[in-house]
Amino acid sequence: MKIALVNTMSPFVRGGAEILVDDLYNELCKRENKVTLFRIPFPDDFKLPLINTILASRLLDFSDYDRVIAFKFPAFYVVHRKKVLWFFHQFRQVYELYNKEYGIINDNIGIALKDIITFCDTKYISNSYLVYTNAYEVTNRLKKYNDLNSVVLPPPLKEWEKYFCEEYGDFIYYPSRITSLKRQHLAVEAMKYVKSEIKLIIDGQCNEPEYLNSLNKFIKDNNLSDKIIMENRWVSDEEKINKMSKCLGCLYLAYKEDSYGFVSMESFYSSKPVITCYDSGGTVELIEDGVTGYFVEPTPISVAAAMDKLYYERKNTEKMGKAARNEIVSRNITWDETIRRLLL
Repeated sequence: MKIALVNTMSPFVRGGAEILVDDLYNELCKRENKVTLFRIPFPDDFKLPLINTILASRLLDFSDYDRVIAFKFPAFYVVHRKKVLWFFHQFRQVYELYNKEYGIINDNIGIALKDIITFCDTKYISNSYLVYTNAYEVTNRLKKYNDLNSVVLPPPLKEWEKYFCEEYGDFIYYPSRITSLKRQHLAVEAMKYVKSEIKLIIDGQCNEPEYLNSLNKFIKDNNLSDKIIMENRWVSDEEKINKMSKCLGCLYLAYKEDSYGFVSMESFYSSKPVITCYDSGGTVELIEDGVTGYFVEPTPISVAAAMDKLYYERKNTEKMGKAARNEIVSRNITWDETIRRLLL
């Protein structure tokens, strides 16, 4: 089968969505499909350049392909008779984030963008052959704002069999793209309030200089450099798997995350519990409070208390970690089933 994968890209930014699309590309090729991956540059400017990107997406016709699978906004506007969507979120800045901390403000331009994008989403998503999302968080959002139905198709984790547990060490691990929406600041600030000897390791690339500077400043001003290791780089899978195997538990504190979060899945496969927040969105679909992890208020003090609990109650932490592994394995999220459904 000739398949086109169409996604958007922010220059020099690589996150979970980009990794998943690359993994899908490789898995489709393994199954003897002819696959091309197209990436549409996504602008930083949410005014005229964003409108031009929407128009450009509508001009892309993939009629020569047997199947098109599109992912992020506005890649799912492209033209094809059997267009399949597997999207991880819409342009959240005009939906649940609109006129809030992370969204577009409610001025004349914001109102216009909200109206245009809502109209286009509703029209061009509805003419798709199949519509999948990566989590109920996204499916519910699509129904709420666009009155469109979709089916949840959870993303598999690449080579999940490689994840293992070596020990329950003395550090909490947070590997993720460093950005304000992932809220690494809650983890950093929590280290000011921990009572145990727990340490924190944050791995991930940051493309928000002001945010990174604020994190580093807090660490320096509060003399936390002996408790926190934070590296502004994208770690290899091998390094991440190794750290996962040795950590006490993991953090995933994203704001209204669209899915379980790859960090949560990686942690579960490594037999480690996850600390997340009540407002972290899709994590509620995977994590059971007090059984496979902890849900906390999005405050440094609450995060610190959960970290201390993992440290002081180690036997229970190990029990939670084993329950987490059993939970994720029992869900049987495999590439064979995922691809079968994408190519129906």
